[in-house]
Amino acid sequence: MNTVNPRAILIGTAVFALIYAVHILILPLLKNSLDMGEGGAMFAVSQMLGIATCFISGYTSARIAGERGFFYGFNVGAIGTVLSAFAALGFSMLTGAKLPGTGLATLPYWIFVNGSLAGFAGLLVINMVDEGKREQ
Repeated sequence: MNTVNPRAILIGTAVFALIYAVHILILPLLKNSLDMGEGGAMFAVSQMLGIATCFISGYTSARIAGERGFFYGFNVGAIGTVLSAFAALGFSMLTGAKLPGTGLATLPYWIFVNGSLAGFAGLLVINMVDEGKREQ
């Protein structure tokens, strides 16, 4: 039985957290500098940054592990989502700010979605690595 590579999950989760923090910090700057407002363009940029966060972290984790790309990617996406949700909860409790949207009620949905996106990226990495080995 294969063992789990905790280093791959830890580094992938750190990449998720770092990119997500940049995502959160850059959105207000984009909103002000590009004069996007709260409309569809800002939502689209936010969603694209979220997808990039999942893809890059899943890619990183699977690349480090070198096997079971979907497994490593999914775990990184799920753990990163849970950590970011608890960070948002802690921030809202400390500052008195209201949690956006429906709060933690949709957390299982986002765990599945972000985990699947990161897992897909990890799956692609492993398939590309295997494909490259077969061609040589």
